Amino acid sequence: MLSSHHIIDGFLGARAARELLAFAVNNHAEFEPARIYDETRAKRDDALRTSLRFRGSWKTQEERFRAKALETLEEITRGAGHAGFCPDKLELELAAHGDGGRFRRHIDAVTAKQPQKWDRVVSTVYYFSAQPARFSGGNLVLHALIGEDRVTIEPRHDRLVIFSSIAPHEVTPTRVPSGAFADFRFSINCWFVRARSPV
Repeated sequence: MLSSHHIIDGFLGARAARELLAFAVNNHAEFEPARIYDETRAKRDDALRTSLRFRGSWKTQEERFRAKALETLEEITRGAGHAGFCPDKLELELAAHGDGGRFRRHIDAVTAKQPQKWDRVVSTVYYFSAQPARFSGGNLVLHALIGEDRVTIEPRHDRLVIFSSIAPHEVTPTRVPSGAFADFRFSINCWFVRARSPV
């Protein structure tokens, strides 16, 4: 059985999405290979995740996204099957997938063994890209916790996808024939988290 999920198309609107894309493309130099987290540290693992992560300041764009997400909080938490959840904070990441970019099956929830102060409860992915899209693939596949059920969601421009952070999911390989950074599949990954109770 699949966990609850929900899609909002036109999430930021045409103008904001266009400005966000221009910002990402104009700041190409600030993207670096993304890392994953094991029980002790962040590390690069291209066998699991091949994408880029923005390392610079994106305060204006981040605040705009954060405000919209909080404005839509009720719909987001309900869509993920966590109606009424009030996050302690939002964790955001600006990412880009180029040719061959992918993220193998994983969950966003942090395990109890990992030394974190926060637990991810709700996950969202916001997509934006050049129009018409100049990439293919890069689909989000949500898997059932038990069984073989799955749903494949296309990364359409200005689309927000919402799901529970415990839901297993993956990003299928992205193809960017031109290799141009402006043609990449861009996203904002946002996690709605709560403070972890002391043991």
